[in-house]
Amino acid sequence: MGLYESDHPDVPQMKGLHLFHFVMSNCSQRVRIALEEKGVPWTSHHLNLPANEHVTEDYQRINPKGVVPTLVHDGQVVIESNDIIAYLDERFPDPPLHPESAEAREVMEQRIAEASAFQSTIKVLSHELLFRPFRKFGPDDIALFEENHRDPALIEWVRDYAEAGPAWQARVDRAQADLGVVLGRLEEALGDTPWLSGAEYGLADISWIVNLNRLAQAKVDLSAWPRLVDWSARAMARPAFARAVTSYTP
Repeated sequence: MGLYESDHPDVPQMKGLHLFHFVMSNCSQRVRIALEEKGVPWTSHHLNLPANEHVTEDYQRINPKGVVPTLVHDGQVVIESNDIIAYLDERFPDPPLHPESAEAREVMEQRIAEASAFQSTIKVLSHELLFRPFRKFGPDDIALFEENHRDPALIEWVRDYAEAGPAWQARVDRAQADLGVVLGRLEEALGDTPWLSGAEYGLADISWIVNLNRLAQAKVDLSAWPRLVDWSARAMARPAFARAVTSYTP
């Protein structure tokens, strides 16, 4: 699980649940849905990603990857959104968001792992199909990342996106090729159970619904996967989704 020993002086003083997040971050949305499903109170620390509020030494002392979300629970830092929702399900077991049987839970965890692997794909497609008209990176932004961010892979990603040249197009091509394969696997899985977590709604559904919502926002045609479309409508109809995503304001 994504536990991190932060040396930030404020972290030990954070009692209860604190979430560092951004309204449009699909990974942040994943954690907000889990918090709403659990019905537990939490304190918001909203970071404006377009203003590069995550590209600071102060924040990177809390999350060394300099991304959102980050959960702090009674001074314990948890990073990586799928690890965070698993942590919440373990620490706040009512209502449970996992199947009872070990076999079914193993299947659910595999689908969550697939969602984690899909993050690079959905990030590229989000920026190419949805964010590019208003999410701009100029020379100053690239310089800011190069000077202040610890993750060289993210710096390279920002440079590729800003330049919008062959390196970025290669990322887009890979993402588009991956998309149909992954959606086909989900469509097949939903032929066996009504939810990606099994017989009941759970963590795998939370993990994946933010991605399907993002594809819908980007106007990706999903009609080739009817079971997936039906599942996503049911998942997005849940009150927790509305509170955490569609009606959420920082």
